[in-house]
Amino acid sequence: MVDKAIKNLTDNYPKFKVYSISIWTDPNAAVSAINFDTKTNSKKVVQKLNKFFKKRYDESIKEGDLEMAELYKPSTNRNCNPANFKLRNFEKVIHLSIPRHWESETEGKCWKQLKPALNKVGIYAFKKSLSLSLDDDFELRVNSDKDWYDKKWTLK
Repeated sequence: MVDKAIKNLTDNYPKFKVYSISIWTDPNAAVSAINFDTKTNSKKVVQKLNKFFKKRYDESIKEGDLEMAELYKPSTNRNCNPANFKLRNFEKVIHLSIPRHWESETEGKCWKQLKPALNKVGIYAFKKSLSLSLDDDFELRVNSDKDWYDKKWTLK
């Protein structure tokens, strides 16, 4: 999936400057995907999200709900939602060797196998991504049982 995605990106989007790469696996759906984002798209998504947060924050303050206001404090500075990446689900794989509903059926124990596997994929993808046009603040992340955008590799 990684090799195919990088070749496809290089061949079909030669001027695409990569700001973020996200690789995720959904063990319940038995699917993995790789996603690419640009700095411009990330800023646009963040501005929209922070505008929404600001509105909710102001409403919560006005209502005197300081606990809720704290949840809506605008603080995002990078798009960290693969669903909002410029090239989301750019390359997708259906895993025939992973049983559907694996996470649910194992009550999350599948992550003992998935976490090290995703770490290996992340290391491999990071090395491969060095051949792409990368933004200075480039990062690559893989998901975990805690977040869709978790373990990180950066150029710095």
